[in-house]
Amino acid sequence: MTNDFPPRLIELLNPPTGVVALAATHLETGRTWRHNERLRLPSASLIKLPILATFWEAVEARRLDPNERVSLDAAALRVEGTGVLKALSPGLQPTWSDLATLMITVSDNVATNLIIDQLGMDTIQSWIDKAGLAETRIERRMMDRAAMSAGRGNWTSAADMETMLIAIARGTCVSEGASREMRRVLEAQQIQDRLGRRLDEGVRASNKTGNFGPVIHDVGVVTWTGGTIVLAVLTQSAGASWEAMDMIAGISALLVKS
Repeated sequence: MTNDFPPRLIELLNPPTGVVALAATHLETGRTWRHNERLRLPSASLIKLPILATFWEAVEARRLDPNERVSLDAAALRVEGTGVLKALSPGLQPTWSDLATLMITVSDNVATNLIIDQLGMDTIQSWIDKAGLAETRIERRMMDRAAMSAGRGNWTSAADMETMLIAIARGTCVSEGASREMRRVLEAQQIQDRLGRRLDEGVRASNKTGNFGPVIHDVGVVTWTGGTIVLAVLTQSAGASWEAMDMIAGISALLVKS
């Protein structure tokens, strides 16, 4: 519902083309903002957040040693899209924890696919279902063109991302320790061209972006002297990429000032 939203926010949430979805909560006051929040959209790299949670659940269950080193051969490095590992030489041996950090901070697709293969897609989907993320599904690895051609995709909603981020912010996602690790990598995010772009000095965005073709997203935890806002802004076909990024930046700045 947007009836009580300021005119500029209504304008940003209703672009001439495409769709914008918003789910946001001010944790201290409980104030919420909702628009198309349950709409299932392609997740792009937002799917890496539930992968991260599943990773830390496996660590806590001692099914995975975060300090174990993983040898990266040439085949593992051949993944399209974002990241830095694909530009490095084969033979590098990062730890599983390093790969989880790269998966978030630079949205590394090589790291993500290694973690997906280690955990298993069914295990990741089981965690998603257990967490109550009703619109979120993982059906393929990153940049798997054959899977895309077969109609398999990864999906989520603004409401699902908000639910997960609230749990991380409150220390209840997997566990307090796991939530702390997830918050650490979100705080180290290198891509700050959306949620954090128009925020004033002293306002901090800990976030995860997603983009693939007409899909441009950013979700995160914004903290400042006025408290903490958890927000998820997802867009599809909402103008050129820079226009969608500008909408997300404008929405984030407006909510902080509301």
